[in-house]
Amino acid sequence: MPIIFPTQNIIKKLGIRPSRQRSQNFLIDRNSAQKAVSCAGLTPDDTVIEIGPGPGSLTLFLHETGARVICYEIDRNLYGILERQLPQDGSVSLHFQDILAADFGSVLGDKQAVIFGSIPYAITSPIIIKILEDSRFLKRAVFIVQKEVAERLCAPPGCKDYGILTVYCRAYLAASTLMIIPARCFYPEPKVDSAVIELAPRAQKSWHGPDEELFRMIVRTGFSQRRKTFQNCLKGYIGQRGINTEELKAAADKEAIALTRRAETFTVEEFYPLAGIIRHLTP
Repeated sequence: MPIIFPTQNIIKKLGIRPSRQRSQNFLIDRNSAQKAVSCAGLTPDDTVIEIGPGPGSLTLFLHETGARVICYEIDRNLYGILERQLPQDGSVSLHFQDILAADFGSVLGDKQAVIFGSIPYAITSPIIIKILEDSRFLKRAVFIVQKEVAERLCAPPGCKDYGILTVYCRAYLAASTLMIIPARCFYPEPKVDSAVIELAPRAQKSWHGPDEELFRMIVRTGFSQRRKTFQNCLKGYIGQRGINTEELKAAADKEAIALTRRAETFTVEEFYPLAGIIRHLTP
């Protein structure tokens, strides 16, 4: 049975009731779904992991690219509907599993995949952390997210949207917004528009590289109290490690890093040297 594009009427006829608890908003505009998939630039040589295929709005067009498609669905009803509709020739495989618990190595071996999906707001951060932790399997990611999430991931230093996840993305990924999808293209219609974003791994960067854990700790500490200066946020952290405050300030000044600023004004290129200074001064 060919995959049928799930319009709002078809979704209702299939007995699918979008779950508010899971923040389910299904893409029902065929043109937007097709354009979103084209943003991924897939070829028949690619493998794509789709997160939460739902009724198959995007799966249809992912399959048409000729790429190998691996879907992870956590909703039992949607899983059953997809299982009956998906091709049985092995070109699309379906797993009833939470993507956050998925073992990419078991389905990819030593290969990389394009990670694709329409991501609910509540799990955007965990999913991005998941792909960073498993970055050895990541060719690139193309996600449909709320527009405000896209703005946060792409935000420059010094604005209110700039935060921990922004810094992580800037450190390990190149983030860009590819297109906007109006709220009316979803069922049920959300209150905000969505955006298609691309996250491409930065060369020679790894979540598991040397000193990366310290870098992320310094970032989290700096943003722990957004209204305070970086030096005030660091007081407890450096005190526990026996680091002399004056020595830290002198070393930071030497690198032209003013600790009297707030973390939201720091670039990635400033967080890394600061982490290096703290590592060097730790007894």
